[in-house]
Amino acid sequence: MRTSRVNRLRLVAGGTTRHAVLIVVSVLLGFPLLWMVLTSLKTNSQALAVPVVWWPHPFLWQNYPQVLSAVPFYRFFLNTLLYAAVTIVGVCLSSSLVAYGFSRIRWRGRDFLFQVMVSTLLIPFFATLVPLFVMYKRFHMVGWYLPLMIPTFLGSSVFSTFLLRQFFMTVPEALSDAARVDGANEFYIYSRIMLPLAKPAMATVVLFQFIYCWNDYIGPLVYINNQVWYPLSLGLYLILGTYTTNWPWVMAAATAATAPIIVLFFLTQRTFIQGIAIQGTGVKG
Repeated sequence: MRTSRVNRLRLVAGGTTRHAVLIVVSVLLGFPLLWMVLTSLKTNSQALAVPVVWWPHPFLWQNYPQVLSAVPFYRFFLNTLLYAAVTIVGVCLSSSLVAYGFSRIRWRGRDFLFQVMVSTLLIPFFATLVPLFVMYKRFHMVGWYLPLMIPTFLGSSVFSTFLLRQFFMTVPEALSDAARVDGANEFYIYSRIMLPLAKPAMATVVLFQFIYCWNDYIGPLVYINNQVWYPLSLGLYLILGTYTTNWPWVMAAATAATAPIIVLFFLTQRTFIQGIAIQGTGVKG
């Protein structure tokens, strides 16, 4: 009895400690978001006041409609959605096909080429920025989203390919062998068997790609030269003044741009965690 009571107390103490640490870390990570929202409701003098004004008085809710009308925010929003939607389609198609070839089809040099592909993640983006820009400039693609969209249809997302390949490796070979015995070809197995099983991993790929496009700044900055086609990441820069800046407006625009990502994560966090965990799927027993 005494031993079981001690073990129970240890479990309670361990659980309490873990929850306390998680709460502290959550508060520390959430504080910048809270500060951004509170600053978006202040006056400019309150945002720059020393000592710091923690609580806005009064709450200036009009900062949001004012900043949304000061710049073509909705145009930037639609541009970002277009950029994300097209690249998500490209990444899902190309990465899943390449991942299937690396995981389910046996051919000479497969594992070596997969290791070479994964090793390209070590190459910094800026090391390839100049040659890629020169290449796309010669192809007359600079000025719009083509240099950012076309590579996604050619298997440029190494991380997505790696994630889907690892997921496909967990599917039992018996499923593919049974389909081959029934006369199914590789594309049928890929489209009718593997893709339906890979929904959690595909959802994770979609979420990662959407967040990447939503936050992408360098790519549009290099390739897009017309403000009409700016995504949100570039459009928010227009709010910053040359000599003076209305920081509550900046924070209001940043809050409006961050809110969709936060809502999307809370709506898809279960699927996201399942895709990252890459649990075993397929037949049981």
